[in-house]
Amino acid sequence: MASLGSSIKPIISSTRILFGLLPSLGGIILLRMVIHLYRPDIEDAEHRIQDVPVDQLFESYDFIIIGGGSAGSVLANRLSENPEWNILLLEAGQNENVLSELPILFPVLQTSSIDWQFVTEPSSDYCLSMVDNRCKWPRGKLLGGSSALNAMLYIRGNKKDYDNWADQGNEGWAYKDVFKYFLKAEDMKIPEFKDNPYHSTGGPISIEYFAYEHPITKKILEAGEQLGYNIVDVNGEFQTGFTRSHATIRDGLRCSTAKGYLRPARGRANLHISLESLVEKILIDNHKRTYGVKFTKHGQSYIINVNKEVILSAGAIQSPQILMLSGIGDRAELYDAGINPLIHLPGVGKNLQDHIAMGGHSFLFDNPYTNGSDYCFNLNTAASVGSIIDFAFNNKGPLYSMMEAEAMAFVNTKYQDPTEDYPDIQFFIAPTADNMDGGLYGKRANGLTDETYAELYEDILYQSSFSVVPLLLRPKSRGYIKLRDSNPNSPPLIYPNYYSEPEDVARMIEGARIAQTLIEQPALRELNARPNPNRNPGCKNYSLMSDEHLECQARHHSLTIYHPVGTCAMGPADNADTVVDSKLKVHGIKNLRVVDGSIMPTIVSGNTNAPIIMIAEKASDMIKEDWSEELYYEFESNYESDYKNHDSEETKNLFVYNENSELIPNIYDEIITLFPYFSLKSIQNHVKSITDLLGRLNITDILIT
Repeated sequence: MASLGSSIKPIISSTRILFGLLPSLGGIILLRMVIHLYRPDIEDAEHRIQDVPVDQLFESYDFIIIGGGSAGSVLANRLSENPEWNILLLEAGQNENVLSELPILFPVLQTSSIDWQFVTEPSSDYCLSMVDNRCKWPRGKLLGGSSALNAMLYIRGNKKDYDNWADQGNEGWAYKDVFKYFLKAEDMKIPEFKDNPYHSTGGPISIEYFAYEHPITKKILEAGEQLGYNIVDVNGEFQTGFTRSHATIRDGLRCSTAKGYLRPARGRANLHISLESLVEKILIDNHKRTYGVKFTKHGQSYIINVNKEVILSAGAIQSPQILMLSGIGDRAELYDAGINPLIHLPGVGKNLQDHIAMGGHSFLFDNPYTNGSDYCFNLNTAASVGSIIDFAFNNKGPLYSMMEAEAMAFVNTKYQDPTEDYPDIQFFIAPTADNMDGGLYGKRANGLTDETYAELYEDILYQSSFSVVPLLLRPKSRGYIKLRDSNPNSPPLIYPNYYSEPEDVARMIEGARIAQTLIEQPALRELNARPNPNRNPGCKNYSLMSDEHLECQARHHSLTIYHPVGTCAMGPADNADTVVDSKLKVHGIKNLRVVDGSIMPTIVSGNTNAPIIMIAEKASDMIKEDWSEELYYEFESNYESDYKNHDSEETKNLFVYNENSELIPNIYDEIITLFPYFSLKSIQNHVKSITDLLGRLNITDILIT
C-alpha cells in the first residue's frame, strides 16, 4: 500500500496544480486589463519600438547587429548616435511584453512564448529531479533579451574577475579599464549611493531596491551580521557581505536594455529594427570577409548586405550556434552536422560556464504575525483585489515584489581566503519557497518532476517559508554547445557538465552548510527557523544535512541561475580555445565581431547582466575608434514617458474608462499566445490520464492509503 500511496501522491499534487492554472490564467488576464485601463505608463505605447517591414529595409547597412538583447540593444543605441551610419538590428523574438515590466511575474514568463525554452541534454550526474533529467535554460526571445526576462539583479562581479581577464592576454579588460563603462550605463536611484564614487547617475539603466520587501528579509540580513558579515555595497569597494538586492528597476518596474537603450533611440531614422527575424547564417566570402546576413521573417528568407561589420550579439547559446551554421567552428563537428567548414576555430561552443545553484534549500519558520499581515511572500495576498487596487491606483503593493531574491550575500567557504575579498559562494535570499506558490510557477519554471514536488512540498503547502539558495560563483566545470543539425530552427545541444569537477561539489556543500549556520543565528532562531524536513525522493537514504545528502540534493535539484557564458571566449589568437581577440573580432574573419556574454573567458563572480551591458558599452567605443575616420554625433536623448505622473487626479479620471475598449478582447488572445500551456486541451489530457490510472487501480486501496 505504501508504494501505491507514493504513486498517487504526485498525481494528486499535479492535478491540484493543473486545476489551479485556470484561476491563475484569469488573474493574469485581469491584471493585463488593469494595466490597459489604469496603467498606460506601463504600456507606454507612444515609445514602444516599431517593427520595420521587410519592404522598407535597405539593401545594405553599415552595421548589422544580430540579437536585440542585453548587448545588442546597447550597440544599436550607441552606434546609431552617428547619423552617418545606418544600423540594422535583427531580433528573432517579439517586442517587449507589457507583463514583463512587473517584477513579481518574472518566473511566470519563463516557459512562455518570450522564452526560447532551451533545455540541457539528459544527464545522470545533475538535473536528476527535473523532467527527463533536463534542466530548463530560460533565454529571452524578445527585445531586451534576457534583461526583459531575468530576475533584474544588478551585480558587476568582482574586481579580480576582470584583472584575471587581462592576465590571460586580453589587454584593456582589467577592472581599471572597464569600470568607467559600468558607470556610463548606470543611473543610480538608491539615495545612499548617489554620491558614491563607485556609482553614477544619468545612464540608461536605472538601479533601485525592489519597491516591495517582506519583513523576513530584514531578519535574514540581521542574521548575516550576527554571522560576522557586514551589510555592504556589493558593487562598491568590497564584495564580501550581505545586502539588499540592487536591481535594474525604474519606478518599481523592470528597466530592461530595451527600455533603457532602444526606446530613447526609437526616432532615429538611421536605426531600423526588424522583429521576428531569425538569422540563418552570416555571409562570408572566399577571402574570409563578412559581407552580409541571411535571415528569415514570416517564413521568407532575405539577404541584407553590410558595408562595415556584422556584430553577433545572440547570447552564449546562439552566438556560437550562428557561427557554426556559418561554417566557423570545430571542423570535424561541422562536418558531422552537415556544415561545410569555412575556418577551423575549435573553441566555438566550448568553455561553457554557468552559475549552478542548489535548489530546494528552503526553511520553515514560525510566523510572528497573526493579524493577517504577511511576514513572508503570500500568493493569496499578492493576487488579492486589494493588491491589484494598490497596484492600479497607488503604485505600491506586493505586485512590485521580486520574491526570488530580495537580498543576497557573498560569503567565503573554508576553501577561500577571506582576506582576499574574493568570495566563492553567493546566496539568493528569498522570502518564499516553492511550497508558497502551490506549485503554480516555481515548479514549472524549474522543470521539477511531479514526484519531486509532491515529496518536498505537498506536506508543507503555504506554510511560512524562506530560502537561502547557494550559488557557485566560479565553477571549475566546463561544458559545451554543439549543433543538433544544420537547421537554424533546431535548438543546439547543451551540455553544461555541472559538477564534473569534484571541487565544485565540495564548495557547494560548504555553501549549504553556511546557510544552515545562518539560520542558527539569534535573529532567525527566535522565529524557530528550521530546514524543510522533507527530502528529495532521490536522497532519502542519506541523513538530513549530511555531506552525502547535500551532494545528492545538489545533483538532483540543480538550478541554473541563467548565466551561461564563455562559448566564444576572448583571448590571443595563438590560444586554440579562444574565438575572439581583445577587440572582440573573430579570429581569422574580417568585419565580424561577437559582443555578448559568450566572450567572457571566465565567468564573473555575480549576476551577468550588468557585465554584459558593460561589454557592449566598451565594444561600442572600440567600434567607433576602429572606424574613427567617421565623425559621429551624439543624439539628444529626450525620452521620458508622458505618463510619468499617471497617479495624478487628472490622469486617473482620464483612464477610468478607456474609449479604445474594443482592444480589450484581444488581451485574451495575447495571454493565450504568451502562455500556450494554459489550455483546456492540457487539462483534458491530464483528466484522461488520471481516469485511465484510476481504472487500473482498486479505489478501496486508494482510499485506505
